Amino acid sequence: MKKLILLLLLTPLLFAEIINAIAVTVDNETITLYEIKQEQALSQLSIKETVDQLIRAKLEEIEAKKRQINVSNQEILDELKKMAEQNNMSLSQLYEAMSSSRHLSESQTKEKTKEKLLKQKLFDAIAMAKMDEPTDQEVEEYYHLHLKEYALPKSIDAVLYSSADQNLLREKIANPMMSFPGVSTENMTIELAKVNPRLAEILINTDSGSFTPVLPQMGGSGYISFYLLRKNETVSPELEQIKEQVEHKIMQDKREQILNEHFQRMRVNADIKVLRLPK
Repeated sequence: MKKLILLLLLTPLLFAEIINAIAVTVDNETITLYEIKQEQALSQLSIKETVDQLIRAKLEEIEAKKRQINVSNQEILDELKKMAEQNNMSLSQLYEAMSSSRHLSESQTKEKTKEKLLKQKLFDAIAMAKMDEPTDQEVEEYYHLHLKEYALPKSIDAVLYSSADQNLLREKIANPMMSFPGVSTENMTIELAKVNPRLAEILINTDSGSFTPVLPQMGGSGYISFYLLRKNETVSPELEQIKEQVEHKIMQDKREQILNEHFQRMRVNADIKVLRLPK
């Protein structure tokens, strides 16, 4: 009986030790089995891809400390407010949306936002000094090489699903053939030039035959989602119409190349030890 009691007392401690066991070290900074499992649940990547992501994140953390880059609580709050405003949400609605779509608590959402801001500051510090503005020739060449990427539909045929209950709307999307009295539908043709640019971007990036994410209803208290039937008559804009967009994409590509090269060099020179991985 005493052995059984001792075993029951020890089991949670043993389990905690396994969960918090160090899986990888990066220049004496640690990544635990729990961190790998938690990140994999969010990313849905393989163990190898998840570990690679966490090693990169740890290298970024080390570089940020070296450069003494920090993010304040006010900066985090300002960024969250901006995100909420861009999506026509209140701050509490944003937290609810992150909880339902990504299963992140309020504190986890703040932590992810802090990570994002820290990365932005770090990446700017690394890349901006090495980046030149693209020349007109570069812009023109990039535009012609990627012309298909900038072709946009004039309009989209869709079905609008709306409900006062966010969870009920999600149930309807998961089971579109079932009837839900609290969800209404409306067939419509959406002219992209006439809608909110943020909504237009979401519709453009959603495949035909798919639902958009659940969105707060503009000017109302309910929620909506669009089921895209088809995208009509695509057109390619002239370079002058999207020159700023093309320049931004070229700068993004340059920035990504500089960062990848920087952190690849860091990884080659870092002392990385893989001790164990989740099964």
